[in-house]
Amino acid sequence: MIEIDIRLPLAPFRLEVRCSLTANVTALVGRSGSGKTSLVESIAGLRRALGRIVIDGTALLDSDRGIDLPPERRGIGYVPQDAALFPHLRVAENIRFGGSGRERFDSLIEALELAPLLDRAPASLSGGERQRVALARALMTHPRLLLLDEPLASIDQPLRERILLYLRRVRDLGIPMIYVTHQPFEALALSSWCVVLRDGRVAADGPSRAVLADPAVSGNVENVFEVSDPHHEPGLGITRVTTGGGLALLLPYDQVVEARFPLVVRISADDVVVFGEKPSSISSRNVFEGTVASLRASDGIVDLTVTTPEPLSVRITRAAAEDLSLVEGARVWLALRSRAFRIVG
Repeated sequence: MIEIDIRLPLAPFRLEVRCSLTANVTALVGRSGSGKTSLVESIAGLRRALGRIVIDGTALLDSDRGIDLPPERRGIGYVPQDAALFPHLRVAENIRFGGSGRERFDSLIEALELAPLLDRAPASLSGGERQRVALARALMTHPRLLLLDEPLASIDQPLRERILLYLRRVRDLGIPMIYVTHQPFEALALSSWCVVLRDGRVAADGPSRAVLADPAVSGNVENVFEVSDPHHEPGLGITRVTTGGGLALLLPYDQVVEARFPLVVRISADDVVVFGEKPSSISSRNVFEGTVASLRASDGIVDLTVTTPEPLSVRITRAAAEDLSLVEGARVWLALRSRAFRIVG
């Protein structure tokens, strides 16, 4: 349990955040300048906020009681955007700077695939490699909480998706994590709870899928699933998988045959095709019947949430919605091309 109730003057607004976090991974989402970095720096003790921060009953900050622990006594691992490795130390030395313990060191090297990098200097590393080293160093401290401040912001998209796999492995270590991002996909791939900041205040919080289903929050709309139980059928070029909500999907065999499951897949709401009646002949292998649960129209665009075993987000033109006579409660069929999925793995 993480309890936050803090105040910090900023320009051009005042950071005032009050929330309680119980999820293993919480995504902190908001536009640039919304106060995300200031909040995590306050939690880490790098900014002198007023109020109260309590982790599992231990007060890190309690202004009324005169408690304000310095950063080194808060037991928090912090990975900033720029990784901030020590340039004069090799990778292995950077990691061990976080703490001792051979077993811990070896397990992190394996999980983050750092063995080939241990003798290298930070200047020779790519952006993704530097972030993995910084992550290992933070985890060597045995933190009670891990703060990740947009660690993938400066990394190209294909590499960003690969680093997400490492972060999912870190998530599985059970260390509570606050993950700062302005990318809804990253939040959905990692977190179960989401807090949205706007001008220094909590604009929304709740289960990540529910919060980020709102286009006003997420901007672009994607369907993101964790899939498992692969059944490969190479002769047909398909792999059968199941989402956490029980939706059966067919993915391209060649794209997932060497993937490590469970993995994350995503498909844009723009790539979902809507039918007013069940299609009788179609190349897509993923066809689902559903009911329109919500409908939101703006600027010639209509965003739908359709109830299937997993709620699916769909984005179509207003003209298409009118041609199909779509209203809440309408019965529809959706088609998702297997090769329209992005495979994170």
